[in-house]
Amino acid sequence: MRFKKQQGAAAIEFAIIFPMFFLIFYAIITYGLIFAAQQTVTLAAAEGARAAVRYQTGQDQNARKVARIAAACDMSNKALIWLSKSVGGAPGVCSTGIVKTEVTTDTAFCSALNGVTCVKVLVTYDYEKAPLIPKLFGPLMNLPTPKALQGQAVAQISLVD
Repeated sequence: MRFKKQQGAAAIEFAIIFPMFFLIFYAIITYGLIFAAQQTVTLAAAEGARAAVRYQTGQDQNARKVARIAAACDMSNKALIWLSKSVGGAPGVCSTGIVKTEVTTDTAFCSALNGVTCVKVLVTYDYEKAPLIPKLFGPLMNLPTPKALQGQAVAQISLVD
């Protein structure tokens, strides 16, 4: 029994299989980075809330509130530094380009506890404007990705202010 030489069969098989393996690899990298960014955004919100809880000195309640918001913004921006090159700058700057941090204090967030003031930190990363990995072949063949990544944290400030 004689075998015929199969010249080029491996190249054809590689050409058929390689796009599937590449797409799987691309999906693993893309969703892995999205997961890491989501964890970072959630961590930034928690760190911002933790920074706002720290005791702030000031004469009146309004000055302490401004200091809490500035501390929360600054700490959130420090946690997000790898996500955006535009994050940073002056302390208390909450909206910088693709990353938006909202810090609010109110008694409504702690509805179960009467008279308690809480701080809410909401961090949003606009993934649609600045994806971590570019889309594969543009709109022709892309993976479903989120439009924005959000992280939120609520912390009790104190019973007094």
